[in-house]
Amino acid sequence: MKIKLTVGFLITLLFFISCGHNTNTKADKNVDNIQTTDSAKIKIGREEVKVIPPINPLYDDVAKYIAGMTVQSSKVIDTALTNDPIWKEYATNFDKSWRKLDTTKIVKMKKWRDKELKELSYKTVFYPFSGADFLNGFIFFPTADKYILVGLEPVGTLPDFQKGMPKDSLAAYFQEVNRSLYAIINFSFFRTKSMKADFKNKDLNGTIHLILLFMERTGNSIVDIKPVDVNENGEISPIQNGTTVSNKGVEIDFVNSDSVLKKAYYFSVNLDNEHLNKNQNFTTFINQQNDVVTYIKSASYLMHASYFSAIRDLILNKSKYVLEDDSGIPYRYFKTDEWTPTFYGKYSGAISLFPNKFQKDLDSCYKNNTSPKPLDFGIGYKYKVGESNLLLFKKK
Repeated sequence: MKIKLTVGFLITLLFFISCGHNTNTKADKNVDNIQTTDSAKIKIGREEVKVIPPINPLYDDVAKYIAGMTVQSSKVIDTALTNDPIWKEYATNFDKSWRKLDTTKIVKMKKWRDKELKELSYKTVFYPFSGADFLNGFIFFPTADKYILVGLEPVGTLPDFQKGMPKDSLAAYFQEVNRSLYAIINFSFFRTKSMKADFKNKDLNGTIHLILLFMERTGNSIVDIKPVDVNENGEISPIQNGTTVSNKGVEIDFVNSDSVLKKAYYFSVNLDNEHLNKNQNFTTFINQQNDVVTYIKSASYLMHASYFSAIRDLILNKSKYVLEDDSGIPYRYFKTDEWTPTFYGKYSGAISLFPNKFQKDLDSCYKNNTSPKPLDFGIGYKYKVGESNLLLFKKK
């Protein structure tokens, strides 16, 4: 029995649901005076009124179910599934794991963010080599309008949680979700090799599953999901059946806890020089973004190598700020006449998996030329408290 429903099919179904939805409000009395100004505001007479974008249960309930969260009166998730012992056990266990993560780490990350990043003015978060890690990008930069995540992992398709879904399929799916989450919950990063294996699973087949999970767990709700590409003008374009796709991605519209509408993109794109230098569509897209803060974590020291110089230069040229650990862009590329650095935590070199990545100049800064600010949470490859580092660069 097939248990997957493609994003494209879900979008088609959404269209029919939206067309039949009754959107009457108190403002309908002045319907002749209503003019759409953007996706979240309307004008009634001369007054501009905020309109909360509609949360779509077709996506939001599926996301909540994946996240192990309560689904209220859903027409998408049958009560037989929310009462299933397999899901109940998964939800209970993941609640415990999330509460532990929230109370021991996320609360510290937010406190640090509110102190150290509060003066940053940004609109777009660019997170290369992110995989499905929406979590850390959103925690550090919650006020962004747009999030652009990039990795080699596929986008994937959403499960079809229908009544009668075989129990062995349901159990296998949540077992894979747990396994995929283990590293980032416990170590703060995804293991690349593990992700390649995990996302080949017939049910958990891409990043969209975990991105939606992190969105819901960080207090957001899903409005829309669309499969997208980037065209030759660097613009987002919908993927149509039968068309050639150069940058396979997904666009997720969501609202935060204050009902502010935001967008997140995930693109399955190879960022090495061989591929990126030929991918003018994607580089144009990034260059067209405004007020960019780039976030880099657990990036396998790829931008230390010459064959990742294109993405390194793109980040340095386009970013207003860069927040990274030492696995990102080497310190020597941030020229002192262009960037103002701030150092946090402790630097003691790379883990043994990445030999010869020790940065003498960065080590000198931590030991001699500056007093690094404290970092009371673990992040990156050296995930233990007291062993991690973060570097914040502000363009002059």
